[in-house]
Amino acid sequence: MDIKNMKESIVFNEKTFTKRVLLANKNILCFVLNLMPGQALPEHKHENSSLVFHVMTGSGEVKINEEVAKISAGSVVSAKGEDDFSIPTVTENLSLFVVISPNPSNHLYSESLG
Repeated sequence: MDIKNMKESIVFNEKTFTKRVLLANKNILCFVLNLMPGQALPEHKHENSSLVFHVMTGSGEVKINEEVAKISAGSVVSAKGEDDFSIPTVTENLSLFVVISPNPSNHLYSESLG
């Protein structure tokens, strides 16, 4: 059994967004992503994996392919691996609980950042 407290993963850095991995194996990747106003998550894909995230706190925008939508605490968003995915705008400190399955083969997805 492995138990983590997501609150401990809500860490902001004025220089860059932060990512705190909670669980990573070949079947699933779970992490908390934190962004401050003025920070963005660049457009990228997730190989052949599905992504779901829950906005724990904050607000901003998510862009999937050409569609842009506002997100705020309580929002749940899903995307396919082949979708172009980004968080172009953050309006209030934003913390996302992210689940990707299966875990992409590129080891960079499973590393904490910031």
